Amino acid sequence: MTVAVTLGLIALGLSTAQAQVVDTTKRGAVPDSALLTPTVIDGGRQVFHGKGTCHACHGDKLKGGPVAPALVGPKWRHVDGTFEAIVDRIEKGLAGTLMTPRPGGINESQVFMVAAYVYAVSHGLVKP
Repeated sequence: MTVAVTLGLIALGLSTAQAQVVDTTKRGAVPDSALLTPTVIDGGRQVFHGKGTCHACHGDKLKGGPVAPALVGPKWRHVDGTFEAIVDRIEKGLAGTLMTPRPGGINESQVFMVAAYVYAVSHGLVKP
């Protein structure tokens, strides 16, 4: 586990032992259950609405706007809505759009936290 991931999770209130258990680099159609904890989702919410600047284009309720698609509902514009696809989009951005790689200069652990938040909201597990 990288130092940045450990420090990020500790900053979110997880102990070192808990931080070592959460693998924020695991990809798949569905996130590891360790990523769907209230602490990780809330961390993603904070980055989405803060440093990541995601809310500026996708809206405070993730319903999209004139320059970015909605991140809720069964259909997505450019990806299939799986956790892996969400992580990939946040990491790589989308050429020809305002979606830049790692918006706001977020780090690797923040990418996974935002992806967990977006996944949780889009699948009705939490409210935006």
